[in-house]
Amino acid sequence: MNRPEHDTIAALATASGPGGIAVIRISGPRAWPVGRALFRPSHADSLQPQPSVRYLLHGHVTDPESGETVDEVLCAFFKAPHTYSTEDTVEIHAHAGPAVGQRILELCLAQGCRLARPGEFTRRAYLGGRLDLTQAEAVAQLIAASSRNEARLALAGLEGGLRDELIPLRQALLQAAASVEALLDFPDEVDDISFPELAQGLGQAARKLEALLSQRQRRRVYREGAVVVLCGRPNVGKSSLFNRLLGSRRALVASRPGTTRDAIEEAALLGGVVCRLVDTAGLTESSDEVEALGVELARGRLGQADLALLVLDLSRPLTEEDRAALAATSGLPRILALNKADLPPAWQPLQALPEQARFIIVSAREGRGLDELAGAVGRAAAGPGAEPKPGEVVASARQAEALGRCLAAVRAAAGGLAGSEMQAEIISLDLAEALAALGEVDGQGAPDQVIDAVFENFCVGK
Repeated sequence: MNRPEHDTIAALATASGPGGIAVIRISGPRAWPVGRALFRPSHADSLQPQPSVRYLLHGHVTDPESGETVDEVLCAFFKAPHTYSTEDTVEIHAHAGPAVGQRILELCLAQGCRLARPGEFTRRAYLGGRLDLTQAEAVAQLIAASSRNEARLALAGLEGGLRDELIPLRQALLQAAASVEALLDFPDEVDDISFPELAQGLGQAARKLEALLSQRQRRRVYREGAVVVLCGRPNVGKSSLFNRLLGSRRALVASRPGTTRDAIEEAALLGGVVCRLVDTAGLTESSDEVEALGVELARGRLGQADLALLVLDLSRPLTEEDRAALAATSGLPRILALNKADLPPAWQPLQALPEQARFIIVSAREGRGLDELAGAVGRAAAGPGAEPKPGEVVASARQAEALGRCLAAVRAAAGGLAGSEMQAEIISLDLAEALAALGEVDGQGAPDQVIDAVFENFCVGK
């Protein structure tokens, strides 16, 4: 992968639109000449030809061609390699607004800058060795975090938590690979190598990988969100409850049963956990082809759920469809929301529901019990484990997939070393595969397509 040393890039590093401030970021070998061409300091002698490591000046951005003043700004100059991208960098802090920010960006492009691609500043930080791939991914995760726990896990990755976990793993794999290669190349000179000890070391590496993957599974919902499926028979108020939990009217609500035909999904922060709420068709038998497809889809989404939120109508007697829904969700983590508490009750929950069933009485119409339900859903979706601790490392889905392949290859190599008929060629291939998978996690020797896949999900300007 070649670094574009002669490219200077520019982009808005803040969201477009009205606001307090807009930051235009310029990075590359011509960042300072471009900054000096556009920026006029309030004190003419403060802008030095070759400034020190970094400084911040007050002044104005002007059009070099017309001399027109564009905005009053603060301009920061950063000297490589002590910058985010490890390159010379200029940041222009202007008043936010579509017209001003876009005009300054156009002036940068007119001075020879290229518009930055998504994630290109962070990609250059990776290429410059300031971040490894796990830290680069953590940048995007921190930007996208919508809960305290998501932000905490992303920050642990940005501070190098996962990278530090991988260092001893790589050392153990390299030691084993070197010993096996020595056996292949110099079979008469490896009498002092203890292959049982190497197998033991690989066993320890496998256990470490297992711990990382197990930790991810326990904390997955804090990183990726929990899938919470609202289910129940038609017309019990699932869509009304869905809208209430979201705080907006997202699903269509009508008195006629069977309004919801498709699965509607939206995210909400409930009890400190990001929950992907899924409103589904009512669980019922139907001769209507479209409604039947919706019911089939609802059952499929239930199979993928971290939590089933089963909605029952407290104002009407329980039906066979209600009992079928109770049976269908009995083996899943679930909470029962007994809706329509604003109407006279038609049955007693403690008598009618299974023992130890967790239920909360609510009214989607009046908003009664919604805070209690939201907290209970968040706690139940997160599972029995405690919240992530500061500094705790949890792999992303991409990282976990690569770690899983690494674990499989390490187990195979360890088994080969401990076997009675050791085949060094096969063990060497297993160890090479393990190292390649580990490299995909932190970027050491990762192929270009892996790097591209990581950075294509970034926003422009970061």
